[in-house]
Amino acid sequence: MTTSILINALGQAIFESVGQALLIYVALQVLVQLFPDITSKYKYDANYLGLVIICCWFMANLLKIYLQNTAVANYMALTHGKGTILGVTHVPSLLQQAESIITQYAKYIVGLYMIGLILQGIKLTGGFVHIHHIRKQKNLQTDASWTNKAQEMCKNLKIVKAVSLYFSENISIPLTIGYLKPIIIFPLSLINNLDSNQVEAILMHELSHIKRHDYLLNILQCIMETILCFNPFVWLISKTIRLEREHCCDDMVIDADYNNFTYSKALLIIAQQNSQHYALAMASAGDKKYPLLNRIKRLNTMETKDSLPKFNLLIIITIAAIGTLLAWGIPQYSEAKTAAKKAHKIIFYLKKATLPVTTNAHISRKRKSIVLCVDTATAKLLTDTTKKKFKIIIEDDKGDKKEYNSLSEMPESDKKNFLEENPSFDFKFDDSIRFASAANFKMTPEFKKQMVEIKMNAMKMQKQFNSSQWKKQVKDMQIQAEKMSKQFNSPEWKKQIEDMKIQAEKMSKQYTNSPEFRKQVEDMKEQAKNMSEQYVNSPDFKKQMAEIRLQAARMSKQFNSEEWKKQQKDIKEQAEEISKQFNSPEWKKQMEDMQKNIQDEVNKNLKNMQSDSTKSAN
Repeated sequence: MTTSILINALGQAIFESVGQALLIYVALQVLVQLFPDITSKYKYDANYLGLVIICCWFMANLLKIYLQNTAVANYMALTHGKGTILGVTHVPSLLQQAESIITQYAKYIVGLYMIGLILQGIKLTGGFVHIHHIRKQKNLQTDASWTNKAQEMCKNLKIVKAVSLYFSENISIPLTIGYLKPIIIFPLSLINNLDSNQVEAILMHELSHIKRHDYLLNILQCIMETILCFNPFVWLISKTIRLEREHCCDDMVIDADYNNFTYSKALLIIAQQNSQHYALAMASAGDKKYPLLNRIKRLNTMETKDSLPKFNLLIIITIAAIGTLLAWGIPQYSEAKTAAKKAHKIIFYLKKATLPVTTNAHISRKRKSIVLCVDTATAKLLTDTTKKKFKIIIEDDKGDKKEYNSLSEMPESDKKNFLEENPSFDFKFDDSIRFASAANFKMTPEFKKQMVEIKMNAMKMQKQFNSSQWKKQVKDMQIQAEKMSKQFNSPEWKKQIEDMKIQAEKMSKQYTNSPEFRKQVEDMKEQAKNMSEQYVNSPDFKKQMAEIRLQAARMSKQFNSEEWKKQQKDIKEQAEEISKQFNSPEWKKQMEDMQKNIQDEVNKNLKNMQSDSTKSAN
């Protein structure tokens, strides 16, 4: 049941997260359209904050939905075991219909999400492995003059961390890797294609990434993208974040009094020879030509063109659509919420329910049944929004009625008779809100399926307990228990126990408590002490132990020496050669020939002996 609840909660959270991301995305685009002159830093901060809000919103919403569904499931399991039956007669609202559809296809939605999550996780892990391989390569080179220049630039940018500068032949674009110990790897091929001013400008760009902590923020961004891999608006926001990140570093290069034309030309040269893609590293020029062209135009104060079309018309259409949905959905949701509080004709029965009434619970002393009905309301008209508690009305044979709001208000005599007639009434309810939630949950196919599974498992267990094999096992266990009980209660067993107790007492009296045994123990302790003083603590014994340790060290040194290892290897090789020789066909053939010759010689001698004996007899 817990797994089913988690799957349903995750499916619903995924569906709602798309709408949440849409709202954040539209808000960000509206912000850009209303304030077109804001700097890239504020655009970057706003988009990154929006991404964090979407991720936290998704996780918090998932936890909230899971806890709510778990609470409802536990409550329904509790009430289901007490014979409670709930019936709902109102028409489901639009929100409930959407939740029902999501619940129906939740396992497919979650399955697709898990596939995307695994693929994104593999991609993220591959990026970490690639970056680790680049960082640990052995052919990294250093240059003293450029290292000093980089340290000077770090002081100007007030970078406290120790930044290392390396040159490599295995990369095609400059990279910044690491957060605690950042390094900048510069391709050697660019040194011949760029002048010193261009190299300094590119180096300033990479140091700007370190100053802004972009490496760590990019890793967190990739993790959030992996969690929200199903959301298209998250990918659009992430694309904007990466573009504005590069714009921020470009602005820092221009603010450091580097020529924008020289810097633009350097970016173009880097992009022309770039043939690699680095997911986690900070690169001066990405693998997309169109955003790079926009960056170059932006640096030269030209009119830029976004990689996506203008959002003026899209924003207007989106806002109108959201407004229409809110105008239609809020009344539906409010009506469903109010109706839930008023419990649309929710009638719940305990034990033998008879004729339901509309406002109160009538219990007659002549019948042993109870009908409870909480405040009802029509499906469309709600005139009274106050919460009302149910009442217990007891009517006697004369028609006199007594009303009580809870069991605690009832006299002991009425309370005792009431509980005797209605043994299942061992709880009290304040209002009907929880019944509306419970009834809605009970209408779902998942809950019905769970109830069917519980019944099937109960039937299987009952069938197993009623099977002949189980009964035979129980009977055998009873027989074994009776045999063991009979054996333990037999006179022979009791006599053995008594004899063991007597023997134990004799041994305790003879050895443990006797003066002779104590004297022997004292003598043994004294002898042990004398031996310790004579041998262990004596100079001769210590000298012998030192000589033994020295001999052991010599033997260990000898056994670990190269000569000993070589001798062992030679002996092993000779043994293998001898074994190989003994197992060779030639050796086996020689042995067979020898055995045959010996056998022939023996047979010949026996034959001669028999011939001589025959002659002697004659």
